[in-house]
Amino acid sequence: MDYFGNQMLLKSCYDFHTRDIAIPGSESRIVNCDFRSVIKPDLRLDDPTNITADGHPELLLRSFEGNYNFTYPVFMAEGKETVEGAIIMLHGLNERNWQKYLYWAQYLSENTGKAVILFPMAFHVNRSPSLWSDPRAMQEVAQHRIHQAPQNVVATPINAALSTRLDTHPEWFCTSGLQSCYDLISLTQLIRSGRHPLFSSGASVDFFAYSVGAFLLEVLLIANPDELFSESKSFLFLGGSSFEQMQGISRYIMDAKAFDRLEEAFIRQDPKAIKQKINIEHLKTFNILWSAFMAMLRLDRFQALRERSFHRLRNQISAVGLSRDQVIPAKSILRTLWGANNRNKIPMSILDFPYPYSHENPFPIGNPVLHPQVNQAFQQVFSGAMKFLG
Repeated sequence: MDYFGNQMLLKSCYDFHTRDIAIPGSESRIVNCDFRSVIKPDLRLDDPTNITADGHPELLLRSFEGNYNFTYPVFMAEGKETVEGAIIMLHGLNERNWQKYLYWAQYLSENTGKAVILFPMAFHVNRSPSLWSDPRAMQEVAQHRIHQAPQNVVATPINAALSTRLDTHPEWFCTSGLQSCYDLISLTQLIRSGRHPLFSSGASVDFFAYSVGAFLLEVLLIANPDELFSESKSFLFLGGSSFEQMQGISRYIMDAKAFDRLEEAFIRQDPKAIKQKINIEHLKTFNILWSAFMAMLRLDRFQALRERSFHRLRNQISAVGLSRDQVIPAKSILRTLWGANNRNKIPMSILDFPYPYSHENPFPIGNPVLHPQVNQAFQQVFSGAMKFLG
């Protein structure tokens, strides 16, 4: 079965609610595991009078229960109760489902013998209200955003929810990222200690990170709280550059008005103003995570910390970029990972597939004529990831 066939099969058989899912014609299964975030919802943070101009208070929720209590899928071999290695797969910005990633996870699991965890970032995938994925409601929101700013031409139903939130509260880009970091720290500790039901004590924890997931992972790796990730290997796919080099304006990610607000808050202004709006500073490791986040915003900030960290990680990271990627350019990834004097020499491949692709859709399945080329491109990337993470 080709890439298209596997994606369609997994799309048809996966759901968030079934505990154990058999994959037809495969020796793999999917186990949905429960998780509770270490950042508990605080109802005091939500002001019912604080609504968007189009009257959708759900877009500005802070205390959504589903962001705190949720499930995540784990791909692993059928018949095995526990395994000795985990690969945590991190997704891109504004994802509302797992469809794109299901076969990515299955392939890595079957070819490495490890379990692959698809872990949702805060307020993404199944950690966000269903309204944010409602086409009719989000069409109204997108139209309102265009009416407010006619030049905002990439406002779409797909990016309307995230754009509204970040336009109104750009600091939520940071707070959601920090919550995701704390959750990943908690998950890694759970796995390593043997307290996770699917992993034996001392299991290894590695990462496959795509797009902004790679940015999040780099913050974790630079901070490395309690040296938790000192032995973790990380494969970065279409991600890894500093924030200032990203071009997040996309009909699938966020509109131009929201991205301009992010750049204003994190690039053009002093981020101390953002730090003062964060309500989780009391948590352990906050200061080192904040410094790591600062190091990944701009190349001229915390340069010594960033380059010292990537030099330490030079044998633990491998990256792949695409030459026609407009969102996170491959050269920007290379510039960030290698440092000012190219001293780190982190392994990186810059590829160019022989078909129309985009950052958001590197393996398009809509045109059957392209399936053989897409299959070959997928194998090229994921066979490399498998060898590195196996």
